[in-house]
Amino acid sequence: MSDVIAQYVVTTFTPERIVALMNDPGVVLLVAEVATNLAGYIVVRFNSYHADIPIEIETLYVQDSFAGRGIGSSLLTRARELAMDRTGDRAIWLIVNSQNEKAISFYRSRGMTQDGVAYFELGGIQHENKVMVTRD
Repeated sequence: MSDVIAQYVVTTFTPERIVALMNDPGVVLLVAEVATNLAGYIVVRFNSYHADIPIEIETLYVQDSFAGRGIGSSLLTRARELAMDRTGDRAIWLIVNSQNEKAISFYRSRGMTQDGVAYFELGGIQHENKVMVTRD
């Protein structure tokens, strides 16, 4: 991991940030546990629009040691249920790094399609991301 990425992770994923997410009425943070171990989590943000879709998956993460067990699928399904509860529609959107083929494949296998490109700047370098959506 580069120093720039390490610094970003250390300053972004702090206990204070997690508490702020938990206290934000526009966010739902769901955690997946396996035998008391944190296996993964998802951050669902409401009123964060891409085109006509108001529900963003801000973060979906599953630890590598728990990959392939359906945890990511379960979290994504629950997020879509929350979207339905809030908006009457299961549509969601997210941004994924264009180099993360494993994640892109995961999202495509769950019916998501690319609907644009966005850029994330880190350490003065722009990184291309795919905007993925599902409207069904």
